[in-house]
Amino acid sequence: MSGLLRFCGLTLNARIPGTGPIAVPAIAVPASVAMVPLACFGHEVLRARRVRARHRGVLDMVGRRSARLRATVLDHDTPTAYCLPGRRPRIVVSAGALRLLSPAQLESVLEHERAHITGRHHLALAATDAFARVFRWLPLAREARAQTALLLEMAADDRALRRHPRQALASALYTMAAGHAPHAPSGAFTVGGPGAAVRLRRMLDARRRPHPALCGLAAAVAVGLPLLPPLLGCAPGM
Repeated sequence: MSGLLRFCGLTLNARIPGTGPIAVPAIAVPASVAMVPLACFGHEVLRARRVRARHRGVLDMVGRRSARLRATVLDHDTPTAYCLPGRRPRIVVSAGALRLLSPAQLESVLEHERAHITGRHHLALAATDAFARVFRWLPLAREARAQTALLLEMAADDRALRRHPRQALASALYTMAAGHAPHAPSGAFTVGGPGAAVRLRRMLDARRRPHPALCGLAAAVAVGLPLLPPLLGCAPGM
């Protein structure tokens, strides 16, 4: 960073430009555009935490803990499973799911929910909620949450498929896709969640894995793109 600043002609003794009256709005407007979504993100995180805390209290009264499954079993006929992420995560599975799913299917479903918890996917959803709330007039903001939720479900599917057969998770998803979690609060991740048909098609489609060189190139581009604007801006004039 020190070398980059010297390359740009900035030193500790250099005078920072833009201290006039025109520069104040030029700094305040971008700062507010950045700070308002951050404040809204904090609000969404706290709100979801309160909702999950209330739901955990209800589960403590109506559910029963299963040490074998490391989950809370809810006495409900609808086959469903969901998780409550956060500081005190909780996986919930219904009695209907226990009756309908085979042991392999059940383990793949539980692994899917653990992936949501370990990946802290609730923070990504809170970020998209904040973005949609602040920039609600943008088409991107309106679609951001739905598409992010679908991508997070796909990420959890991929994590579960590392340890369990593809057929087990796909058949479990097919069985539970019609089961809407009747007691799940907003922000909970259900295994039969968004885009179940798209996820099923994706899991059952025989896809070739990309070449490692292509993955390395994509990673290099992803790392290099954020550095390109400051490098171009600091480039000396010809």
